[in-house]
Amino acid sequence: MKDTGFGSFLAGAVVGGLIGAALGLILAPQSGEELREQVGDFVDTRKTGFDDAVNEGRAAAEQARAGMAEDPAL
Repeated sequence: MKDTGFGSFLAGAVVGGLIGAALGLILAPQSGEELREQVGDFVDTRKTGFDDAVNEGRAAAEQARAGMAEDPAL
């Protein structure tokens, strides 16, 4: 397979987004309790999304493996 670097780009975009969101939360004028609650909610939401993406990736990899097993010429 040809590596186009899209995976690296996507990883960088995700990490950059997370860092930006974390800085936005930290620098926002809120009480400590509100900030902790907001950060916890943010992490829970992102973890769920990440878990879903990992599961979809695993399913796609399994399909690709099954397809290659059926037609080894690919």
